[in-house]
Amino acid sequence: MIHAFFLLLVFLSEVAAIIAYGYWGFRFHSSTVIKWVLGIGIPVVVIVVWGLFLAPKASIEIPNVLRIIMKVMVFGFAAAALYSAGRPKLAILFGVCVLLSHGMDYVLAEK
Repeated sequence: MIHAFFLLLVFLSEVAAIIAYGYWGFRFHSSTVIKWVLGIGIPVVVIVVWGLFLAPKASIEIPNVLRIIMKVMVFGFAAAALYSAGRPKLAILFGVCVLLSHGMDYVLAEK
């Protein structure tokens, strides 16, 4: 039951990362076209990469070390995007929530 709760938090952190990338993209530049390209394009690229390499049933199998590095990059860049978009407190909160949820998921999955 507790592990299911943390799995839900892991999923929500993945969704929040996609939203963070979109938020950053729409706030990055003054040009409307660039805002739309970045605000939609970056989340789409992250979703495709996640589905290919990082999802539980990913299409392409990669070594666990590479999977962990890529996940750290996805979530780290999402936190950096929030910080860059002028939301430093939200970036810190997001980072802490990601660390706690993924950490607890890892610990509970090991048992």
